[in-house]
Amino acid sequence: MYDVLDENGVKTGQTLPKSHVHEQELWHGAAFVWIYNAKGELLLQFRAPDKGIFASVWDVSAAGHVDASETPIQAAVRELQEELGVVISPEELTALGECADTFPMKSGNIHKEYDWLFLLRKDIEFSALTLQRSELTNVKWIPLDKLAADLKKPNWKNTYAGRNEFVYNVAINEIKKRVDKNWDEL
Repeated sequence: MYDVLDENGVKTGQTLPKSHVHEQELWHGAAFVWIYNAKGELLLQFRAPDKGIFASVWDVSAAGHVDASETPIQAAVRELQEELGVVISPEELTALGECADTFPMKSGNIHKEYDWLFLLRKDIEFSALTLQRSELTNVKWIPLDKLAADLKKPNWKNTYAGRNEFVYNVAINEIKKRVDKNWDEL
């Protein structure tokens, strides 16, 4: 069940099943977590081929819908554990911003999502991850400069999830500010 939102991320008071929200093209929430390491690399996930949205492309470290009565930060913590097996406390996340986004689904419907973005500073070995195979099939670290350059290519949506570019740019810009600082100061 999802809380139905308006295009500004405000709850309308209506709660509906996921299928109804998608079929009726209603606004609903999602939480995104960008994980970066001390080298200034971002952890990306490769989405499973049977996903209804952005199948078989690289995407944000962990993401998912905000369930009814759940806060975006609670959803972010939950998605990290479900998709990657990474257990954290909410205090470890830094809020980056929020934005509205729309994009086509495999069904032909328009997906209307209000996104809350979070940042997590963590050095993670792949062997420490437990991937949720129904959501993703692989992960990789990518240097910020490589991702930024790839997103300037005309066909970038063939490789990466075709989300609102704010979702990528806010993470890249914020991490660039942080990686030049001493890790212990943050």
